[in-house]
This record gives sequence, C-alpha cells and structure tokens, in this order.
Amino acid sequence: MPGTTVLLFDRGGRDLVSRVRTESAKFVARRLQKFPEVEKIIIATAAPEEWEDFACTLVQDPPGDWHFGARFTELVQEHKPIRVLYLASGAGLLFSDEDWKKLLSAKFPEPFCVLNNFYSTDLALIVPPWPIPDLARDNPLGMRLWQAGYACYELPRSAATQLDIDTPGELQILALHPDLPAEVREALREIPTERAKALLSAIIDPEAEVVLIGRVSGHLLRFLDQEAACRFRVVSEERGMEASGRAERGAVLSLLGLWAERVGPRNLVRALARLGDVVVWDIRVLMGHFGVWPPPEERYACDLLRAEEVSDPRLRELVQACAESSTPFLLGGHSLVSGGMYLAVELAWRGIDLEKRFRPLPFGG
Repeated sequence: MPGTTVLLFDRGGRDLVSRVRTESAKFVARRLQKFPEVEKIIIATAAPEEWEDFACTLVQDPPGDWHFGARFTELVQEHKPIRVLYLASGAGLLFSDEDWKKLLSAKFPEPFCVLNNFYSTDLALIVPPWPIPDLARDNPLGMRLWQAGYACYELPRSAATQLDIDTPGELQILALHPDLPAEVREALREIPTERAKALLSAIIDPEAEVVLIGRVSGHLLRFLDQEAACRFRVVSEERGMEASGRAERGAVLSLLGLWAERVGPRNLVRALARLGDVVVWDIRVLMGHFGVWPPPEERYACDLLRAEEVSDPRLRELVQACAESSTPFLLGGHSLVSGGMYLAVELAWRGIDLEKRFRPLPFGG
C-alpha cells in the first residue's frame, strides 16, 4: 500500500486556545512519525518558530486571512501525495496507537475518504486527494467530498474521534483528563474547571438533570441515553449551520434566540437555570441568530464568562447572567456539545466499577 502523507494545519497564535492546539498538534505529529504507513508529515503553520526542532516538511502560511481550500489545494498539487491524512491542529489528541493504525491502513474502492465527522470534519483520510480551492473552511470537507463522488465513511464516534480543540468550553473538560501529555497539561493550567466538575458529577447522578443546547447530534443523544445516569433536557438546533453556509449567509435561526428577543438575555438565562442542575450551551448558534460574530478573543471571553471583555451588549448581558447564576453554565462552540460531551461522560465514569453504573439492560424486550 502506498504511504500516507500527513497534512497538519496549525494556525498558530498566542491566545490560550491556540497554545493548547499547537501543543496537541506537536504531540499528534510525534506519534504519527513512528508509523511506517506515514511517508511524510507536512506542517502548514503561521508560526513556524514553534516547529523548528521538529523533523517534518515545514511550510509557512502566507500573510492574510487563512483559507483552507486554497492552502490544501496548493500543498496537494505541489507534493502530489497518493493518500492524504488531513488533520486540524486540535484533532486526534486522544487517538490510541491502534486507532491510528486502523485509520492509516484503511483501504476501500477509490475514491474514498474516512472522516471523524461527516458534517463537521476536522480529520480525514482522503484517497486520492482532491483539489478544493473554493472551500474556505474544513467543516464542510466531508460533504464536499461526498458531492464529488467519494465514498464517505465515518469513524465510530467517541471522545477520541469527536474532540476538536476549538474553544475554552471543551478545554474546561479536557483539563480534567488525568493522562494528558505534559506540554498540553501545562498549556491548560490557566483553565478553570469548577463548572466542568459540576457537569461530571451530574452525569453519574440519576437524580440530576443537564440542559444541553446547540448543535447536538442524534448520535450523541443515543450515546447519552446509554451511558449517562442523569436526565437531559435538549434543544438541538442549527446542525450543519457552517457546513451548509447558513452562518456565512446570515440565515441562522435559533429557538433560544427568538426567546431572548422576547424576554431579554438575562431572563432567558434565569429560565434555563431553573430547568436543570448544569447548563451546557453551544452559544455560537445564538451568536449566529443575533448576527454577531465577535473576534476570537471575545468569543473565548464569552466561554470563560468574562463579561467585561465582551463588546456586544446582548452577549455581555447574557454572559454576565451566566456568571452570576447559581446554576453552573458551561459555554462554548460545537465541539463542546460533541467531543466535549463524549469526553465528559468517559471522564465521569473513570474509577467507578462497571457494575455500579446506571445502564440499560444489554438485551431487548
């Protein structure tokens, strides 16, 4: 079987999320180096100084806005790989050696791709690689390959395949992981974890209730129904809003956004706080509904409940209300209510005897 070329895109940056993402990417790249199936590792980054001591092909991103499709196409045309493993810098951290081995050895009738998530792709084995110069972001990659005639296969969903380091929301859960690489753990040192601990405690409590809001998949709901002891109230809306282009077109419509318009952000938060013991909220859907997309530092400030750093008055009022609420609010983006929740369940049950779990019977009626 021909060797696989790894294309790892690291956007760099000195903010908290970017630092954790880069340390995660370094760890993943070092692991991939040891597999004979990997022929070459190409790192495309705006911060080449972070990778100077790394044995790889280093490509510095050009100045200006980052464009996924243009960069991907340029590298594919220049290096002409036969098989490509694309990785966003926040993906793959929790993969085991066996996970990587299975993925790198995957073989199906061509053209095919193996994705971590069809609707929101962060990791993909693509055979053969296909130029996609017009694709601004990687999220719709799976959908675009399917439209181009590729047979698309999804990896089994788990914390390992779904976790993408994208916002401080899921980082608050990741920081509780006991087996992280030292460099990643150090980068997470500033992250608060009290609200994430409240979520983990609720997950294993049959009397607790968790409110889950945002781009929540049916697969996650089935997983939670099987693996979590608590009850869930779920508002699932605007799945695929970025992959479909609705966010870019300003066509996002949120039930909670309509509610906030009617009663105001503070009263919305007060009502949600009454519905459960913990609220986990993909707040990017609400931002899309409001037609507000703050710069990264302000989005991250929302997730960390730093209302004084948020300029939009509606978001500032909402974040302040979440911070003041006696009910813990865990805010973030899509990864919080996907990989973050898979990880929360896995961490919540760590150290607890399987026989003591609250689980459905393994046979049908």
